[in-house]
Amino acid sequence: MYSPLSAFIVLCLSSAPGPAAEPAAPPSAEPARALEAELGTGAGLFFGPHAFDDTDWDGTSLASASSARFLLGGFTVDGGLFSLLPLERGGPGASTALTARLGYTGTRWSVVAGATVGVQYTADPLLQVLPSVRGIYRVGPVTLDAGLFDAHGQVPAHVGATYGLVGLAYVFPVGGRARVDIPLVPRAGLRVEGFVFQDGDARTSLVSVGIVGRPTAAARTGDAS
Repeated sequence: MYSPLSAFIVLCLSSAPGPAAEPAAPPSAEPARALEAELGTGAGLFFGPHAFDDTDWDGTSLASASSARFLLGGFTVDGGLFSLLPLERGGPGASTALTARLGYTGTRWSVVAGATVGVQYTADPLLQVLPSVRGIYRVGPVTLDAGLFDAHGQVPAHVGATYGLVGLAYVFPVGGRARVDIPLVPRAGLRVEGFVFQDGDARTSLVSVGIVGRPTAAARTGDAS
């Protein structure tokens, strides 16, 4: 026969709470990619012969550019539209270049390849096509960058690096390229960029200012573009 004290102890032990259940682990998030989705538009001044013109005209043109990059998982779609309107007489007519590239973006690298189709309204032939390739590789806070006929087909070839909000590159055969991003709000900012290179007796350069936005929140900086 149980005593009242024994019965009380048994009742307390049976009603004591068990160990707390561990919270369920949250679903695994998609790993951060080396590049993010991006939309941009800008304008500036272009000096020298147009990429799709075979003359050595050394005048000034008004440049306008729009670009977009979308990611579906790692699958990457990259494109842009670039227009030049000469501001001086005696030079080539207006021109437009359309770039379309496909590729893949991993956690530390990205490669896209495609073509730039240029239309020079007063040239013969009217339509020209250039290959366009670009790749990046992230090493810690530094992003290494290389491309062939990048920047809407206007830059022959380049190799460079980006650290933080500043990017620098060497342009072949002799020249350079620079870019600075100035944040305005969490998902958008100003981008000031330009390039200059010498090819034989012709010198080509561009200086532009634009707005760049990222549809998704950006947790990192230093994306090369």
